[in-house]
Amino acid sequence: MADPSGPLRFEAGLGATVGLGITPGIAAGTTLALGVRWSDWSVAVEGRGLVSLAKEVEGTPLEMTAFTAATVTCLRGRHLFACGLATLGAVRFIPEEPWNMRVRRKTLVGVGARLGSAWRLSDRWSVHGHAEAIWIVEDVLLRRQVDHAATSAPLYWKSPPLGAALGLGVTASF
Repeated sequence: MADPSGPLRFEAGLGATVGLGITPGIAAGTTLALGVRWSDWSVAVEGRGLVSLAKEVEGTPLEMTAFTAATVTCLRGRHLFACGLATLGAVRFIPEEPWNMRVRRKTLVGVGARLGSAWRLSDRWSVHGHAEAIWIVEDVLLRRQVDHAATSAPLYWKSPPLGAALGLGVTASF
């Protein structure tokens, strides 16, 4: 835990993340965070890249990736922390074979909470693990294009209202 009377400290973190609900199926990727900490509070900006482990949607082969940016504000105890976060991102669908695909919305917006534990290895380094839940406010839709039709295309995939992620990482303090 940082010294309560100590100066502002900068933090940089790198981690591995597994997510559910942001893309079809389970997604895995990395997270990079930059932030500041004073006493028991921290504020950070995180960038995350995820690749879906699912290789198809409704029998159609697709590659799916997600990129998100989040602001994270945390209250930290000796080993435990709780955070609120706001996320903005995009999901990218890449067909492996040509087909008429139309992405209705590919922007993802969410707010959520994170609970975790951090363990100091030295004055500068620490390791952490966390679980988070995100309420997806603006969801992603994937539809098949219907040519020359007045009716709406059938829905192929829609992000659920709640996403989740588990992460492990390392943080350096300066």
